[in-house]
Amino acid sequence: MKIYWHGKTCFEIIINEKTQDPVSIIIDPVDETYPKKDTNILLLTHDIKHSKEKVFTVSSAGEYEVKDVYIQAIPLKAGGLIYIIKGEGVKLCHLGVIQNNELSEEDLKNLGTVNVLFIEGGEDDKTKMIKQIEPSIIIPMNYENPELFLKRLGENNKDSVDYYKVQQKDLEGREEAEIIVLNKK
Repeated sequence: MKIYWHGKTCFEIIINEKTQDPVSIIIDPVDETYPKKDTNILLLTHDIKHSKEKVFTVSSAGEYEVKDVYIQAIPLKAGGLIYIIKGEGVKLCHLGVIQNNELSEEDLKNLGTVNVLFIEGGEDDKTKMIKQIEPSIIIPMNYENPELFLKRLGENNKDSVDYYKVQQKDLEGREEAEIIVLNKK
């Protein structure tokens, strides 16, 4: 699985990339021209216009399965959606733009074990929420400069990468979460 960041809360995830039938997911396109290439699934955490008609689009709560990829859209009380995505034995959670700095017991129960967490890395301190979720991988989003986010989590001078490639075997036996800072594509 490969993960690319397109800025703000927009990510592109390619599942089963080495097969003849890869699945491309775009979360929160930055404008109506996204996705610019073939995409199988479009996930929207908030209202945005988009121009792709032949893309399986999720913008409301529920459970969905497309090409062996499981998606759960969980509504937030303040509006918007949290997405759980399962593919290749890896469970991702995209929190969207969440106003709270911690989750309720019910929210945590709904999330379960999370391998890769996409969380805001801006001005609001989300460290309590990260500690509640206990992901293996943390990928910040919606920030201008990741330094404040990294500092809050006790990290310094983290090199950013163009994309992140993750497999189920990479997550086994992890005791501490790893922070991955992606360059905007």
